[in-house]
Amino acid sequence: MRPAFKPLARLTADDVMSRDLVLLSDDTPLREAAHLLIRNQVSGAPVIDRYRRFVGILSSFDFVRRVEGGDRPASAPADDPLACHHQASRPGDGNRAACTLPAGSCAVQHGQTDATGQSWVACGQPHQMFVDWQVAEVDALPTEAVGHFMTRDVVTVSRFTPIRELARRMVDAHIHRIVVTDDDNTPVGIVTSTDILGAVARSAEVGEPVGPT
Repeated sequence: MRPAFKPLARLTADDVMSRDLVLLSDDTPLREAAHLLIRNQVSGAPVIDRYRRFVGILSSFDFVRRVEGGDRPASAPADDPLACHHQASRPGDGNRAACTLPAGSCAVQHGQTDATGQSWVACGQPHQMFVDWQVAEVDALPTEAVGHFMTRDVVTVSRFTPIRELARRMVDAHIHRIVVTDDDNTPVGIVTSTDILGAVARSAEVGEPVGPT
């Protein structure tokens, strides 16, 4: 995201969007996509076809909708609640939480060695859900491609869309992210509600009026 050097009213999507995108192909298996989002600590990503055209978005809602109503693992003990279904309690090791995902697949994992010299992977945030679709059992997700589960009816804008129009579209559609595409419908960035709030905050810091005049 670029620093806001222009007045707030003159900012566009190009000024505030994040360019470091995680892109998913519409033929990527859902399980593979889930692991990719976990590694990048994001809850959703644009989906593209073989021509790199934007065709949809895979979000936390799509994962939760897929597992909603399904079997859930047994609850953790009340005195040590775990927030993620990829965690497993280790009562014999200081009541710490182990991560059942492969090593290196989650950003908050920590390699550990127990008293017997055996290596295991600990969860660094055992009581926090840092990705809001961790309710899904990744290895129990379907093997079908992302294209079968993504949301197709999404809001897109050009890089020249004014920031006030971005905010209005988010409010009208009850969404928190908008994909920015070029003339070929290729994703070039993404604007979140946090990006817009950040621009407003920076304007306030330099004393620029941010409300109606």
